Parts: sequence; structure tokens; C-alpha cells
Amino acid sequence: MREISRRDFLKYLGAGAIGLIAKPKIPFAFDKLGPRASDVVQCFDENATSGSAINESVVQVMMDESIKTLTGISNVGEAWKSIFPEITGNSIISIKVNSINHVVPTHPVFVNCIVNDLVQMNFGGEYYQRNNIIIWDRYDGELYSAGYTIYDGGDPDTVRCFGTGHSGVGYDYSRPLNVAGGTTYPSSILSIMSDYLIDVAVLKNHDTAQVTLSMKNHYGSVNPVPLHNNHCDPGIPSLNQQIRDVIEPNNIQKIFIIDALFGSVRYGPGGSADCNPKKLIMSLDTVACDYQGQNIINEERVALGYSTISASHITTATQPPYSLGTTDINLIEINNPYGIEESKTMRPQDGILKISPNPFRDRTTIFLSLPKTSPVHLDLINATGRIETNIYSGYLNRGAHRINYRINKRLASGTYFIRLYYQGEARISKVTILQ
Repeated sequence: MREISRRDFLKYLGAGAIGLIAKPKIPFAFDKLGPRASDVVQCFDENATSGSAINESVVQVMMDESIKTLTGISNVGEAWKSIFPEITGNSIISIKVNSINHVVPTHPVFVNCIVNDLVQMNFGGEYYQRNNIIIWDRYDGELYSAGYTIYDGGDPDTVRCFGTGHSGVGYDYSRPLNVAGGTTYPSSILSIMSDYLIDVAVLKNHDTAQVTLSMKNHYGSVNPVPLHNNHCDPGIPSLNQQIRDVIEPNNIQKIFIIDALFGSVRYGPGGSADCNPKKLIMSLDTVACDYQGQNIINEERVALGYSTISASHITTATQPPYSLGTTDINLIEINNPYGIEESKTMRPQDGILKISPNPFRDRTTIFLSLPKTSPVHLDLINATGRIETNIYSGYLNRGAHRINYRINKRLASGTYFIRLYYQGEARISKVTILQ
């Protein structure tokens, strides 16, 4: 593809066309790992939150549509039943949450939407009982501070919620786990009380591990041991491999979900919420789930003016002897399922940009679609062709994406252009900024 002059470039932009120009390829390192792509469902809804409040009815629809899409089964109860082989009405399903940071936890409202789905499972005319569900983490105090109600044993139709530190629970010292050359022991909730496990993580970066997602969530599933050396690599993969292979029944863990309604992506794991993606991530592959979670963290970090991060333990987890999953993902996006379907004009064809709202004052949303996983650059350029700011740089997976852009510098009112570079090509969309 030929290079064009700045004069020709500006003339092309002035006509209001979507342009195509050449650019030297940008060096990115990307290894396609794993034997096959794993499905990852990512669900977004604009109305999932209002300010700091979570709209449970909206999140419930997001949860319903995600499990139906992941399994291909249109009945919610049957969709969940398909996740758990040989499940009966008496089986115990535990939900491991992350409550250590009470201001950015796995939200109780989010988890309640999973519970509402599970009790739609029908066994010979009898629905699954709430009392067969255990919500858990390390300590009662952490769960309580995060907004959970600790189970007192008084109501057989209530979900049980308590920590490993709860009276009569504790760790299972009969089942040692060999993790990264050391020995640790699992929570009795995990190794004795549960038939199936749902891992429900939260969206956070981490000063040591880089990210806290579904695999790191299990640092709260074993008695505390020093597993943070070398950025938790191979501590995190090793622990998850032991949970998979040693805890009986093997592969007790069946599905991985990330609560990405809010996130802490700058100063995690203990920071306050600093982003509001309004998303839910769901997969049967823990590595694929975390890989997409990291992608969202990086999108949010770039939007806030921070550099991207790359957790080495995610790559290590794809490799022997762990072989926990793949970073080769088939991303399936669901947008606004709660009765607010996006206009078809906001569902772009491959490589085409759509911007809404346009004109805008301080923020807008960029819609784009890629024919395959690619290194991507999004820039805001002014009418002279000069880059005002880089909106996003990094890898995006095949399929449709929405990137929220917030202006973080003073700009004069007028005409600008958002430029997408991918696969050595460029697409241009004109925007108007109002001040």
C-alpha cells in the first residue's frame, strides 16, 4: 500500500471520508498459545450501574444471557445444569468470591444473580435449594465488610455464607497441596463440603501479581503461605493445577466468572474503584477468562493514562506441567441485553469505526470490529494531522469492541479525527468536540 503525503491526507480527511493509509508495522510480541480457542462471553450493559449503585434487575439479565450464550441452551436452569455433570438436587455448589478488599469485592448483588439462576435448575419437578449453595472466602469478617450476610443456620431456604475461619470449618490438613515447591492446605469448604465450585473473581490489578482475577482468587482458598515470589509465578499456576488434580472430585471447578461492573486498575489490590466497565466475563477456561480480564484492565488503564500490564503467570498457566487453559480466545460480546439494544449502525463491519455520541464534550464511545486478533492503535488527531492523544495501544481480540474515551487534556472546540491502525492499515472517522 502506498504512502500518501500530509497534503493528500488532509485533503482526504476534509472530504469527510473514511480513509485508508499506510503505516510501518508496529512491533508487538504475541504468542498464540494453546491447542484451540476457548469461548469467553463478555456482557456489557450501560444500565448495569447508576453511580455507585448496581442495578440488580439489569445484571440479572446479563447473567441469564451470558450463561445461555456460553452453553447454547435457551433455558437458564438447563443451561446451568449442563455445566455440572451428574449433578443432583442434593449436590453442593460453592461460590468462591473475593472479599479481601471490601470496597472493590465480588459484589453480593452480582453473586445473588448467579444464585437466582442456580435455583432454576429442576430435578424431577423439584427446584434446586438455596441451602445447597455456599458463598465463601477466607474470613467471616471480610465477607461481612463486603456486604455479605453470614449464615446463622436458622433458615433452611437461605444460601449459606461463611469463611474458612468460621467456627467448625477450617482447613483440610488431610489433603496437602504441593504448590511451587512448598506445602499448603485447602479450605474444608473446597475439599470436603463442595461437589462443584464456581469461581467468581473481581477486576483488579495487583502490585505483585499484576492482576487479581479468577486464578489469583484461589490465594484465598488455602491457608496463608508465601506464594508471592517472582510475581506469583509459578505460584498461581501451581496452586490452580493442584486444585484441579488433587481436590476430589478432580476438576471440581466448572466455570469462571469475573465481576467487572467496577474495578480497581491503578492501585490494586487494595485501591478504591477507579473504573466502571459495567461488564461480566464468563468462561469454562480459567486462563482465557483471566486473559480477557487483563485486556479490560489494560483498556481501563490506558483510558486513565497509565501503561498496560502483562501478568506472566497467565502465560505460564498455559504451559506444562500446568496446562490450565489457553490465551487463544473466541470472544463473544453481548451488548445491552436489558431492552436497550444498540442501533445496527453501532455494530460496525470489520475495521470500520463508529463513534457515539458525536459531537461530544468530554467523553464518547468508540465502536470497532476486527476480523482477527490484532495489535491496535487508536489516536485522536487534530485538523493539521498532529496526534493530540493516544486513546488505546495494545492487542484486541477478533470481534466487536467498544472503547470508552474520556478527554484528559484541554482541547479547543472543532473538528478532530479518530484514527484506527491495525494490521498495517488505518481507518479514519471524523468527530466534533464541543467545549
